[in-house]
Amino acid sequence: MSNGTVETCTPAYIAGCDGARSAVRDTIGIGFPGGTYEHLFYVADVEASGQALNGELHAAFDQTDFLIVFPMKDDRRARLVGTVRDEAEQRREDLSWNDVSKRVIQWISMDVKSVNWFSTYRVHHRVAEHFRKDRAFLLGDAAHIHSPVGGQGMNTGIGDAVNLAWKLAAVLHGRGRASLLNSYEPERIAFARRLVATTDRAFTGVTSSGAIARLVRLRVAPLLFPLIVASRTLRRVMFRTVSQTAVNYRS
Repeated sequence: MSNGTVETCTPAYIAGCDGARSAVRDTIGIGFPGGTYEHLFYVADVEASGQALNGELHAAFDQTDFLIVFPMKDDRRARLVGTVRDEAEQRREDLSWNDVSKRVIQWISMDVKSVNWFSTYRVHHRVAEHFRKDRAFLLGDAAHIHSPVGGQGMNTGIGDAVNLAWKLAAVLHGRGRASLLNSYEPERIAFARRLVATTDRAFTGVTSSGAIARLVRLRVAPLLFPLIVASRTLRRVMFRTVSQTAVNYRS
C-alpha cells in the first residue's frame, strides 16, 4: 500500500491479465509454446508530407520490405510500421529512425520531416497450453500473442474478458454453478488457436522473401484486394471477421 504496509487477501479466483510475460502464467506453471518471427519491426509517429498523408490507411510492399501508414488526427502526422534494416537488427540497442529500412518510404515519395516517437519490437506467435488451472484464469496477451495482422489483439483480449466476466459474476453471486466456468477455456482457446494460425499465415506471406510469397504479395494481392473491397458483401464479411462480432460458441 502507499504507506508501506502489506495487505494480504485470499480471493476466490484470480484472472491473469498481466501481459505476454505473465507472472500468473509462470506461477501456475502453464507453458506458452510458439515462436518469434525473424524480423525486427519498428513503430514511429512522424510528421511528414506526400500522397500517402491523405487521411487514409496505406500498405506498401516490395520484395523484402513493407510499410503501413496509419492516419492520425493531424493531416501531417502518421503512424508508420515497418522493418529495421538487416544489418541493424544485430545491434538491437540504441536503434533509431536512422536504422529503419527507407526503401518503401522513398518509392512512395514520403518525406518524413520529424520523428516524434520511435520504438522497435519483435513479433511472437504463442498460445498458452491452458487458459485455466484450478481457480486461476489467463486472458489477453497472457494467454495468446500473435502478429498485428488485422489488428486482432485488443479485440481478442476483450473477448476473453467478456466471456469470463459474466460467468465469474454469475458464480460469485449464486446465479450459476461453478461448473459454468469450465466453458471458458474450450471456448476461448479454440478461437485463439485458430486466430494465431490465421495471422501467422498472413504475416508470413507479408514478410517472407520466398518466391511464392513475393508473387502473392506483389502481383496477386494488388489485383485481388481492390476487387474484394469493391464488393459490399465481402466488405461486410471482412468487417464481421476483423471486429469479431461473428464469434459464437453454438457448436
